[in-house]
Amino acid sequence: MLKLCWNIKNLFLSLFMRRTVGARALVLQGDQVLLIKHTYMPEWHTIGGGVDAGESALQAVIRELQEEVGIEPLDEPSLFGFYYNPHSKHDDYVAFFICKKFTQKPCKSREILEAKWFPINDLPQDISPGTQRRIDEYLGKCPKRDRW
Repeated sequence: MLKLCWNIKNLFLSLFMRRTVGARALVLQGDQVLLIKHTYMPEWHTIGGGVDAGESALQAVIRELQEEVGIEPLDEPSLFGFYYNPHSKHDDYVAFFICKKFTQKPCKSREILEAKWFPINDLPQDISPGTQRRIDEYLGKCPKRDRW
């Protein structure tokens, strides 16, 4: 059902909306990175979602961290980059943050199938290409780009 809703939302956005903004975060603890699998999309991703009306990208990423994985940042997540997502059917932009200091409480979200910590140098095979690129940029394995 969530996958159907996600597909309908994307169809609506592609037909009627010109621009969307999202916020995502790379959550790090030592040499571990927290990734999620959604109930409506394959592959492992960083935590995040859409920026709501009247909300800043920073507010959105903090909200998404709390809603999806129970993370409460202790320091303000730092902006790593701002990207254009050419893989969307509409103009989509993503603010990408780094979160290193936080507390985490148990959390259940209908959107999240699984949340798991991975060694940053031993990521899962089925990681999304955009997530892999952001981690490679963070590690300095490739230059930063402006496209997701």
